[in-house]
Amino acid sequence: MSEASETQVASESSAEQVAQEPQTFIDADGKFQPGWKEHYISEELRADKVYDTFSDVTGSLNMLGSLQGMIGKKGVIIPGEASPPHEWDNFFREKGRPDTKDLYEMKVPDDLVEVYDENMVAEAKDMFFELGFNQKETARLWEYEEKRVRAIVESQAKAQLETDNAFTEWSTDNPVKFQRVNRLIQENINDEEHKKAVLADIDNNIAVAELLANISAKFQEHRIITDPEQPHGMTPGEALTEAKKIEQTPGFLMPDDKGQLMKDVNITEYQRLEKERDKYYKLANPGSA
Repeated sequence: MSEASETQVASESSAEQVAQEPQTFIDADGKFQPGWKEHYISEELRADKVYDTFSDVTGSLNMLGSLQGMIGKKGVIIPGEASPPHEWDNFFREKGRPDTKDLYEMKVPDDLVEVYDENMVAEAKDMFFELGFNQKETARLWEYEEKRVRAIVESQAKAQLETDNAFTEWSTDNPVKFQRVNRLIQENINDEEHKKAVLADIDNNIAVAELLANISAKFQEHRIITDPEQPHGMTPGEALTEAKKIEQTPGFLMPDDKGQLMKDVNITEYQRLEKERDKYYKLANPGSA
């Protein structure tokens, strides 16, 4: 065989050997090389973004093991806006929402029972159930609502106390005016509810008390009122009776039917009544300091 023939045979043998060796898309370090998706993954799956999350054999095997571990575990699919009601019910149930709204535990504190009525609590339960809240979420939101409302109530009570204190000081510093106002109301208003309404206006606005006191003074000048005035506006016995009434208020001096003292559960109201009682004691003992 000639040299040229031997060279041709060797070249053909080498080409045949290369053709028989399988093409690889993984290098010696296990990293994927360009074209690996087209070679190893079927065409209908290649576009899946999951294949972009790893770049070598190690990463792909780790992901496979992770996915295998998740098989059989319980999962929750979040419904979309167009999902039917039963899918949302299933989702809320998985979240822990009770089967009915009546199962929510939403206790109204004793000091706020006058603020919340049954309708308001029922409305809140309807809303929480519709939003799919579980008991933990409901309890946290209800706790915040309680703090919010209590802050409003305490702020209003504080403002009322300041108003009451101002009137107490006015009535103590102006005993004759205080008596004139009382006489004007008692002698010219027959309806008890109307009396209460006017007295409430006086308690909340010293300007109203001043106005009535001045009107009473004008009545006296024109001899419409001729009775001599007590400098304290009521007899000592009447003032003492009012002071004792305040002390008999449940929780003021003695615990109420729940064993609670007012100063422990509602210090603002306690301070208001305490000042009111002290005013009456002062009127009952005009000679005291």
